[in-house]
Amino acid sequence: MASSEKRILICDDDPMIRKLLNKFLDMLGCEVVGQGANGSEAVALYNKTKPDLTLMDIDMPDVNGVTALNEILNIDSNARVIMLSALDDTSVAESCINKGAIDYIQKGISPDNLYKALEGIVAKEI
Repeated sequence: MASSEKRILICDDDPMIRKLLNKFLDMLGCEVVGQGANGSEAVALYNKTKPDLTLMDIDMPDVNGVTALNEILNIDSNARVIMLSALDDTSVAESCINKGAIDYIQKGISPDNLYKALEGIVAKEI
């Protein structure tokens, strides 16, 4: 599997989370094609970069991740979006998956577990 071909977009309003995700994805051999801090940037960057996978926070200023997910899926019904959230509410995760997200990652997990989750997703989804 040619992991260097995996193009990933990161959208999260927390710059530390973006930095951590970028580091982990780099370690996994992925190319981060863009980073956004809100849902509007997520949609614009998706249009510009057409990534293989988008990692997107749910709770962001301006336009939230759920709205951005809907807009991205309206642009590209085959978009692969994984939602991230610090919210400890499985109903939010289920709602996002019902709307078309392919998975959901709880941000409160340890960095090691986050890395393992990303590793599994990258290997499975792309």
